Amino acid sequence: MNEGEFVYALYVAVTHSDLTHDVVLPPLYEVTPHLFTNSEVIDKAYAAKMTHTPGNFKMEFTGTKKNVEQRVAYFGEDIGLNSHHVHWHMDFPFWWHGDKIDRKGELFFWAHHRLTARYDAERLSNYLPPVDPLYWDHPIKDGFAPHTSYKYGGEFPFRPDNKEFEDVDGVAHIRDMKEIESRIRDAIAHGYITNADGSHTDIDNDHGIDVLGDIMESSTYSTNVAYYGALHNQAHRILGAQSDPHHKFNMPPGVMEHFETP
Repeated sequence: MNEGEFVYALYVAVTHSDLTHDVVLPPLYEVTPHLFTNSEVIDKAYAAKMTHTPGNFKMEFTGTKKNVEQRVAYFGEDIGLNSHHVHWHMDFPFWWHGDKIDRKGELFFWAHHRLTARYDAERLSNYLPPVDPLYWDHPIKDGFAPHTSYKYGGEFPFRPDNKEFEDVDGVAHIRDMKEIESRIRDAIAHGYITNADGSHTDIDNDHGIDVLGDIMESSTYSTNVAYYGALHNQAHRILGAQSDPHHKFNMPPGVMEHFETP
């Protein structure tokens, strides 16, 4: 069995089962530390373990002073923040088929909106502009080198500056992502979504954001996944695979494809 898959399944089961209310699991950054810190720290820890040498190792944030985005690396690489993100997705799994989770779509929108707003605030306080909107037909201006490795070897892929979006084999075409985004924008403009059976659900009310969040993620609560797709989930996979979109070099998944390293 895949080790990461087992850990994820265990934590989700313990989180949601009525039988495990009193079970306290260790924080994920202790179980899978390689996903929360850089390779340099992990290498030093391995060396200390092999030589039985106690030590404390400080994690330096990625980048250099030549990269202005380094000013906010403390935010994107914060262990507590990334731990919160992965546990949030365990509390509200997109694939959930169990008991109805109240306002799941609304909470999806709220959490990601707050996260983006806080990131913009941190950027402004460091003399950086708010984060640019993502356009599928515009290049990603700033690259990223995570300096993080998988437990059994292999570095997380890096993304160069000014990377043009490419279709990702086996995942999605960029033209389809643009179409899905257009359909969601149309639903917002018209004030309703179109369900799989052709009926309409009004979203111009207090519960509309819950319905909209479900189709944007999308979760199993989406009433028309064939039409509105899975904008958020597919975007993560496309962004994570831009270093090797056609699997030419058999690169491992990128940081955007893990809940621990968004």
